[in-house]
Amino acid sequence: MTTTTSTITSEFLTPPRILIPKLLRSRDAWKAKATTRKAERKALQIRVRGLSASRDRHREHADSLADELQKLQLQLDHTRQQRDQLQARLDAAASGPSCVSAG
Repeated sequence: MTTTTSTITSEFLTPPRILIPKLLRSRDAWKAKATTRKAERKALQIRVRGLSASRDRHREHADSLADELQKLQLQLDHTRQQRDQLQARLDAAASGPSCVSAG
């Protein structure tokens, strides 16, 4: 089915010389708006991708620091136990029989 100028003019009350430029302007405005939104969408996708990667890196870093903290905490507890044991030995040796020779 082909459309001719006569069928277009019979459907619309506005003459084609006025209607066509308005339709073209409308189409051009829609295309410009769509292009702008597409660029904004792409920029936001890139930003989200970067933020997600950054968040993942920070999470991994925080996890490694938490692991290191736990390891150091265990080491500190072990060292304190050793200190307490040595202090108890020292106290026992100091309060026990002394080996003082009368000379």
